[in-house]
Amino acid sequence: MQNWQWSFRDNQQLVIELDRNIFQPLRFKRSLLRDRLPETVSFSMDDASQFQRFSDYLDSYSAFSASEQFELALHACALVRFGKLMLPQSWYFKFGEFDDVHPWPSTHLFCALDSGLEQADFLIIEQDDRCSLCMLVDEQFSLDGIRTLQRFDVVRVLNDRLQVSLRHPLPVVYDSTQQRA
Repeated sequence: MQNWQWSFRDNQQLVIELDRNIFQPLRFKRSLLRDRLPETVSFSMDDASQFQRFSDYLDSYSAFSASEQFELALHACALVRFGKLMLPQSWYFKFGEFDDVHPWPSTHLFCALDSGLEQADFLIIEQDDRCSLCMLVDEQFSLDGIRTLQRFDVVRVLNDRLQVSLRHPLPVVYDSTQQRA
């Protein structure tokens, strides 16, 4: 990791150079990344820490192959470093089982979101008391019959939309009717 370099090619695509002439392109839309990114920047200690955090979590709680875990962790790390601030788009999703009284557990980075058409699994990239930035880990997900997300697409939602993922189930599932009473 000490020689890894982030590169932003042709002002369009973020890539990481893992070794001399070994590049891993990151599949983000340009609109998800901050403006005025440097052409090349070193993979920092903070990047390494984030990458290791996501890698360890994925290794513990997912059935993804090692190469898929690597790619997911790398995309998550890139979002932490270069992601643009996004407004919540919670209107696409059904309410989950969590709210201010029963907050989402910070130890669970896998969550599910339900659009009413289907449910998919996401990885929580960043979270605060109100919102979570979530990256799709399933292959695709239909939001409304018109708009479809692809793996690595990102959405910010209010935490009350988060649902339990079977990839990392919670030991106790809250009764949502009790929470909203």
